Parts: sequence; structure tokens; C-alpha cells
Amino acid sequence: MTAVARRNPAVLRDRYDLFTRTLHWIFAAIILYAMVAGFSLHIITNQALWHFVSMLNMSLTTCLIPLFPVRFVWSFFRPEVAPIESIPRWQRGVAHLVHSLIYALAAFVLVSGVIMTPDGFRFFGLFFLPTPFSQGQVTDHWFVLHKAGCYALMLLVAAHIGAALKHHFIERNGLLRTML
Repeated sequence: MTAVARRNPAVLRDRYDLFTRTLHWIFAAIILYAMVAGFSLHIITNQALWHFVSMLNMSLTTCLIPLFPVRFVWSFFRPEVAPIESIPRWQRGVAHLVHSLIYALAAFVLVSGVIMTPDGFRFFGLFFLPTPFSQGQVTDHWFVLHKAGCYALMLLVAAHIGAALKHHFIERNGLLRTML
């Protein structure tokens, strides 16, 4: 909770501010695309399509790298949303833990994605972005770590989406509307 909200509960809102919601949905769209693209790269056999999907995946996720610290820092200063009283305190604690783990895993997946990419790539096909390593043991090792991070992130994102849908369709407590 921000210092202002702690001092004055009247400033609490019924939904997140536009900047927070915009960042959330940008990250959601790109992370969901990257998950589908990442798994698709293992089954795409057409080389031209594979390179396009791979380049788009790397380019979109690269866009998240400068946005990530903005989103993380903003999370400490954004206006707070009033807690939904029907949600037990322990569930709010679990949600906070899951959100924190999603932030940590997203950061890890972004960093590991750069480290595991050998010899750079063309950012949206426009210009070359170098990466730190050439193909070899380092990139192979980080590919394994990246893949494990992606699986863990996928599970947490699925839990996050499942919880949001549960609150919207079963509990009907307005939680999802705070981010719409």
C-alpha cells in the first residue's frame, strides 16, 4: 500500500489507474504470445515461418526489457485499489506471493532469453541486436534454464488467470474489473 493510501483510506480506488492497467495488458499479451510462440517453435517445420515466429518472439519480448523496471518501480508508487472484503486475507497473501513470483520469473525469463540467444537477432527485421554469446555451452546451458523458467512462468500465469476467472465467474466479487 502506498504511503498516501495508508494515511487516507478515502483515496483508495475501485480499479487500477490507466498506466497500471496498460502495462499489465501489454505484458499479458506479449507473455501469452511468447508462450504460444515458444512452444510452437518446437513443432514448426517450415524454416521461413520458424524464423519469422522466432524473430517476432525475440523482438516482442525485448520490448518488455525496458518496460520491466518501469512496471516494477511503478508497482511501489501506483495508487492503491481498495481490497475486496469478501476475499480472505490469506488469499490476498497468496495472490501477492504469486504476483511477486510472476515478476521474478518474468525477469529471469527475459534475461535468460537474451543470454541463451546465440549471435544476436534482427529486431523486428529492422536492425541487428547483438547478444552476449555465440552458440556453445553457455547458450545451451541458458536455453535449459530459460525453458525451465518458461514452464514455471506458464504455471503461475495459468494460476493467475484461473484465479481471476474464478473471482469473476464464480465469486462474482468484481476483482477482474479492477484491471479492466
